[in-house]
Amino acid sequence: GIGKSRLIEALREQVSGENYIRVAHWCSPYHANSTLYPVIEHLKRAMDWKPEDGAPEKLEKLEAGLEGQSLPPEEVVPLYAELMSLPLPEGRYAPLELSAKQQREQTLDALAGWLLEEAERTPVLNVWEDLHWADPTTLELLALYIEQSPTVSMLSVLTYRPEFVPPWSMHSHMTPITLNRLERPEVEALIGHQANGKAVPSEVIEHIVGKADGVPLYVEELTKTILESDYLHEEADRYTLTGSLSEVPIPATLQDSLMARLDRLPSLREIAQLGSVLGREFAYEMLRYLAPLEEPVLQTGLGQLVENELLYQRGRPPRSRYIFKHALIQDAAYQSLLRRTRQQYHGRVAALMVERFPETVAAQPELVAHHFAEAGRTEEAIDYFQKAGQIALGRSANVEAAAHFERGLELLVQLPETPERHERELEMQMALGPALVAARGFAETRVGHAYARAWELCQRLEDNVNLPLVLRGRQVFHLMSGELNKAREFAKQFLDLAERQGDPALLVGSYHALGQTLFFLGDLIAARRTVEQGMALFDPRQHRLPNWPGGQPGEQCYLYGAFALWMLGYPDQAVRRGEEALTMANELRNPVNLINTLIFVAAVHVLRREPAAARQRAKATMEMSAEQRHPNFLAYGTILHGWAQAALDQGEDGIAEIKQGITAYRATGMRAWLPYFLGLQAETYARVKRIDDGLASVAEGLALAEKTEERCWQAELNRIKGELLLAASSNNHAEAESCFSQALDIARRQQAKSWELRAAVSLARLWQDQGKMDKARDLLSPIYGWFTEGFDTPDLKDAKALLDELR
Repeated sequence: GIGKSRLIEALREQVSGENYIRVAHWCSPYHANSTLYPVIEHLKRAMDWKPEDGAPEKLEKLEAGLEGQSLPPEEVVPLYAELMSLPLPEGRYAPLELSAKQQREQTLDALAGWLLEEAERTPVLNVWEDLHWADPTTLELLALYIEQSPTVSMLSVLTYRPEFVPPWSMHSHMTPITLNRLERPEVEALIGHQANGKAVPSEVIEHIVGKADGVPLYVEELTKTILESDYLHEEADRYTLTGSLSEVPIPATLQDSLMARLDRLPSLREIAQLGSVLGREFAYEMLRYLAPLEEPVLQTGLGQLVENELLYQRGRPPRSRYIFKHALIQDAAYQSLLRRTRQQYHGRVAALMVERFPETVAAQPELVAHHFAEAGRTEEAIDYFQKAGQIALGRSANVEAAAHFERGLELLVQLPETPERHERELEMQMALGPALVAARGFAETRVGHAYARAWELCQRLEDNVNLPLVLRGRQVFHLMSGELNKAREFAKQFLDLAERQGDPALLVGSYHALGQTLFFLGDLIAARRTVEQGMALFDPRQHRLPNWPGGQPGEQCYLYGAFALWMLGYPDQAVRRGEEALTMANELRNPVNLINTLIFVAAVHVLRREPAAARQRAKATMEMSAEQRHPNFLAYGTILHGWAQAALDQGEDGIAEIKQGITAYRATGMRAWLPYFLGLQAETYARVKRIDDGLASVAEGLALAEKTEERCWQAELNRIKGELLLAASSNNHAEAESCFSQALDIARRQQAKSWELRAAVSLARLWQDQGKMDKARDLLSPIYGWFTEGFDTPDLKDAKALLDELR
């Protein structure tokens, strides 16, 4: 009641005579998880879709409405049709051959581009009301407008309550306006406006000022209550008291005041109550079927509610729509219903939607689910929340999908505990896991809960069909959360199950899961053997696993094989493995899989110390990750790109990128890979002589590797620490030698020849400086002589140059 909507209305009135395009989006509490609900409703109004229009008429209007777009109709019409749940005639347009995520991104780009193009021709007033009820995808679209609107003639006005935290950062073209409670002069002015300029007794003004606490809506309501009472007499230019103000029955709260107005209109209260069940906004057509009134009576009643400023009206019956003037008015009407009556009304609304409004049911099953849930019809509500979740998943609206599945699961516990209930819960948990992974990342706590519960249900139901994906989900959650021993336990369970079932695709998946975990644990020989078993089985045309948490397992076997090969001392084979995986990923044309593969290939070039190639791959990763909106992949790519920039003599720029990437990666909650990233950061600090910062990074990396048992990076982290100690002071020789020796021991235990070579070079240089030439040569010669490939890599070139000096 603080005046947000009223200010919007005043703005519209002020520019009513100007040439501009007015766009209005209203968010609704009933649709907080309905993907792009306010946008779809606006489009229906803009296209002049009517309830009686069939699919051909709607398509004709859609095509006409989109004529001004620069995008070709064959691309944009199918996107809008899919968004608005409009079936297209067979053969009219080519089917969209896009992934759900690609379709989502292209739809958002088409929506933003259309309005921005309009604003290039004619100024646009783009209003978004009640953003605290906006769905996540709508907020994403709005962020595009905010980012691009300075380039066109567009004023976007956004209203929201204080509890809403905008997901975008402030820009110079944005002006925040906080609406405070009215001061006394403003309250008096508002009272005077309500009194049509007539003088109001000072006692009345004092009472309203004290009671309304500066809330404009309450000021209006109290003023109306008092002016309409028998205790004030209206004269030509003033109101006078006819009795004691203390005798006027004045509501104690704003809610009471709104209820008092409804009570003064008893014949209209039921209409308002039915409307409140339908939502802040409702259609006459739907209310007509619900209200037990003749049409003339209903229309008269609605007219009176509009006249009494409880409702706003758009259009004329039977095509009219009504909006409660304020959400608090809707709340007051809704709360005045007895619980049993409220349930009955919700049940009637749900049944009506299913029977007479199939298009609404198909497009917004979550709305039907809400009414069934409020009616106490739990099983039907669960059905529709599950449908809503699946539709959202199909649109790659993962946050909304997760919310629908979680709401369905909340209701599911109200049902009797039977095998049927457990089967339904397993199905929903299996859908919830990938939705949460896509929305929040692998290490999100709720991901762990979803897969843990799914695992329990699989055990209870003896379900071995869903169990493989559940075990993979548990393995990757614990891996990315830094709980490697738990990850290994579930990976082994997965492999045992896959071997019993004899399914080649599942075997490839299980070899990937176990090999990945063994790699991080530093068991490189076993990791290589395991992933190569997966590679030997893998057929790119057959062995694809849907809903697989992470990149496709076949390519992942190649990628972890590449990392293991480099560490084990086969640098050329490592880069070939990465390129083979990249070829397969390009053929698959799955953007997530391709991004994941590009990251690994870039990382192989980082391991080989080839900054130009690493930068090229990392840049491609960053561009695709930003386009596909994958924050964890974008963070990884940013770190690798930063390392490459620093290695190419852009040290401070590289450090800034690495820090930015690590901060973004930490925000995902994931801990796997962090020791590696911190090592790259420490190495880059050393390049620009920021030794203390480097030592802090490497200390954190070592502590984290020790805690999570992510041992594959420990040798290199100890070597980097030794180099930093030497750079810090010539008095640190003993401590640095200890670090290099420890790095050698770890590398030898892991048979990590590439780490061993680096550690041996560092220690040999230290001994060279101390005059221990023979000792240095005896250390370095055998490990250098072991290598049979990769002599063009910087590591082996450095080793050869040092050996030449030592000889």
